[in-house]
Amino acid sequence: MRKAGTIILFLALLSGPSRILGQALPLGQWQSHFNYLSAQEVVQTGARVYCASYNGLFSIEIASGESKTLSKADGISSTGIGAMGYLPASNLLLLAYRNGIIDFVYLNEQSEPDQIDTWDLLNTTQGLPADKGIRRIVFRENLAFIATSFGILVLDTQLKQVKETYRYIGPGGTQTAITDLAFSGDSLFALTSQGLLATSMRDDVNRQYFANWKPVTTPGAISGIAFFSGAVHTAVSGKGVFKYENGGWKLVYTSGSGNLRILDAGDLLTVTTGTSIFTLDKLYAAQTFNSPLFKNVRSGIRAESAKFWIADRTSGLITNQYSDFKSVSPAQGDTTISPRPDSVITDLNGLSWTRLPESLGGGIMVSNPDGSRKKVLSTSVGTGTLPASKINSLALDQNGYVWFASARGVGYFVADGVLEAPRVDAILPVYGQRRLFNNEECTALAVEPGNRKWIGTRTGLYQFNADGTELVKRFTAADSPLPSDDIRALRFEPETGLLFADTPAGMVSYQSDAAAPAERLSGITIFPNPVRPSYSGNVGIKGLTNQSSVKITDLAGRLVFETRSEGGMASWNLNDYTGRRARAGIYIVFVVSADGSGHEAGKLAIIN
Repeated sequence: MRKAGTIILFLALLSGPSRILGQALPLGQWQSHFNYLSAQEVVQTGARVYCASYNGLFSIEIASGESKTLSKADGISSTGIGAMGYLPASNLLLLAYRNGIIDFVYLNEQSEPDQIDTWDLLNTTQGLPADKGIRRIVFRENLAFIATSFGILVLDTQLKQVKETYRYIGPGGTQTAITDLAFSGDSLFALTSQGLLATSMRDDVNRQYFANWKPVTTPGAISGIAFFSGAVHTAVSGKGVFKYENGGWKLVYTSGSGNLRILDAGDLLTVTTGTSIFTLDKLYAAQTFNSPLFKNVRSGIRAESAKFWIADRTSGLITNQYSDFKSVSPAQGDTTISPRPDSVITDLNGLSWTRLPESLGGGIMVSNPDGSRKKVLSTSVGTGTLPASKINSLALDQNGYVWFASARGVGYFVADGVLEAPRVDAILPVYGQRRLFNNEECTALAVEPGNRKWIGTRTGLYQFNADGTELVKRFTAADSPLPSDDIRALRFEPETGLLFADTPAGMVSYQSDAAAPAERLSGITIFPNPVRPSYSGNVGIKGLTNQSSVKITDLAGRLVFETRSEGGMASWNLNDYTGRRARAGIYIVFVVSADGSGHEAGKLAIIN
């Protein structure tokens, strides 16, 4: 009978007064807004094809053609993939980032991530250069041979341990960067910044000793190497494709392209000119494939017969798997905040506030609408008292105050009478017994409808209360999906409550618990509703007037939680006053406007 009663109550919930509308993100969740058209690496992993762009990662289900993006919010550890590799025996996808981190992504039967383990030995090992970029991954049994900016790592993928390091293998034992690798019989070829090297893979050879790496003369500037039809092949700019045999190079295909590059090697050799691709069979007969989408081909694979997956830096991931060549990269909107909304703002009195570039002395210029009256606020006492002349961002808050982010902290001005006042001084908030962000560069500002302040710095993203004296939240790249600690720009979208943060590694958005207030209470939105057992975020109540009172009770009328809205939204972390997670059941949400003139009610179902 309990189950039947729960079903009846849930049906009543669906027909109750609260509106259950779609929400872009659950409260407290992140979404990436990366450029998926700058495709650079592609690999097939059974049922899916994975493609890495400059700062993004996505996969395509081959059968359906549906795409799915992956970001730090989904468990991968970083952004900016330099190389990928797939080991079918372990269903293991290695993601190597430009910062030296490697993710071991174990895939399920559908080729989707089932477990992700992060390997960060390169960043915790002393003596390695600052550049730890990984350029290529080649597997030999369970060993991953990894080409890096400082040599070759041999990584045991089962033990997640470095078996060997070939670092000082350049001329005279110097360190050299490796850009490509290929095996041929019992030999390993390595393309370095100083030429092509080869060594024996016999057990009795010490490959850590530079003298066991022999230089190989090349027929010109080569872009990469691949093993095909029993021999190592290379593409030479302006000449063509060459085969290495009997200690020398043989031209097997002539091409005058200056961007010749080998993409894939199997029963056919796949090559690109940058704007077209062609295959060579074992007799070196060529078949050419063209598409207007081929503008800057970076990598690619031949999946079957004449079906290809091509990573183009301009057009994204291109395939003819389904028909003619077409781009199958995920749809994307804005990937950066441009133009910035914080260079020029207008206060409640119609005055224009403009941050001046350092080339003009910096500071802030205030002017009336027709420009007949102006005042420059500077670091001088009485004419601004700014903590620094470099101003990075301006924002108008709900009280009409003009906030600024400078090279040495944040502050604000009372805008009323600023042009007439004989003395104007910035107000600098105090937090932790010192000026807020004293001596730290603040790069961006955004104000929520509830008047809390978001502040971007070179070391992360911060949320403060209305006057900047209390820290509410802090996010860094280490503890959140932020792709970088360096915040370049911020934009708050009042309608949705989304905060957009732009960084050098890409833009992300964060679903805050604040939104633009409604003019009057006329229905509320509760999301998610119902709350399922797997959900660990906050519940949002939207459609409220500013500073509305929100009370949540159980069906017996016992108060479980109460709060006030930030702008037009309130949130509940699903814990009661004892700090315990609320039990499964139906809860009533009561909302009363700040002046008591309006009220609404809704129902919320929790399933545990």
